[in-house]
Amino acid sequence: MPHGHDHGHDHPQRALLPRLLDLDAEVHAHLLTEAVAAVADLADGAVPVRRVLDVGAGTGTGSVALAERFSTAEVVAVDVDEQMLQRVRERAASAGLADRVSTLLADVGSDTPDLGRADVAWSSMALHEAADPVRAFGNLLDALRPGGLLVVVEMDAPSMVLPRGLAGFEQRLRDAAGATPAHRPDWTAALASTGFDDVATRTLSIDHDLPADGPAGEYAALELRRIGHVAAPRLDEADRSALEDLVGDGPRSVRGLGDLWVRGTRTLWSARRPG
Repeated sequence: MPHGHDHGHDHPQRALLPRLLDLDAEVHAHLLTEAVAAVADLADGAVPVRRVLDVGAGTGTGSVALAERFSTAEVVAVDVDEQMLQRVRERAASAGLADRVSTLLADVGSDTPDLGRADVAWSSMALHEAADPVRAFGNLLDALRPGGLLVVVEMDAPSMVLPRGLAGFEQRLRDAAGATPAHRPDWTAALASTGFDDVATRTLSIDHDLPADGPAGEYAALELRRIGHVAAPRLDEADRSALEDLVGDGPRSVRGLGDLWVRGTRTLWSARRPG
C-alpha cells in the first residue's frame, strides 16, 4: 500500500510526495486532532489499547499523534515503502517516542501480511490505493482482537486552496485535471461484508483562511503543481499563464496572495471486530 495520500503517485513529481504529506499534516492539523480524538472516544472502555496499527503510515504524523494520545500503547507504523518508514522512525525519535513507535514493512493487501495482534487499527488516506481493499479489510479484521476498533479516513476530494477571488480558476483547473466531487470510495458496504460490526461514518471539515506566506502557501504551490501537471494541456492560454505565475517565484506567486481559503471534507469510518 502506498502512503496515505490521494495524489496520483504515478506522475513525475512523485518525489514531492513526502513533503506534500508533511505539509498536509500541518495545514490540516485540526482534522488529525479531531480524528484521533474520535478514535480515543470510540476505543474508550471497549478494549484496553495496548497495540495500535497505523496502516499506510506515510511520514508518520498519524503514528506520532496516536502514540501521544494512547500514552501507554505500542504504535506500529505499517507501509510498503522503507524510505517512508525511515521518516516515521526519525519523526518518532524527534518526538521522544522511539521506544513506543516501531515500523513494519508490509502490504496489508497481500495474502499473508504478518501484522500481529492489535486493539486498534487506523488508516488515513491509504486504503483506497490497496490493490485489493476487501482483502486488506479481511487482514485487518483478522489482526484485531475481539471488540477491536478499525478507523479509516479518506478524502472526499483534495482540499481547495486558492482565495475566494480565484475559486473559479481553481475549479477550472481541477476540472481540467479530471478531479471529481465523489473522489473517495465508500467503504461502508465493504466493511460490513468483510465481517465488521457497528459500521458508522462521520464527516471531518475544514473551512478557514490561512496565511499564504506560511506552510499553507507551500502546500498550495505543491498542490497546484501536482494538478497542473495534468491540467495544463487542457487549459486555455490565459489560465496556463495564471497557473505558471501561481506556482512560480515571482510577484504573482501563490505565496504572495495574502490569505488562502482552505476548504474540504474527509470521511471517517469506524467499525469493530465482533466480540
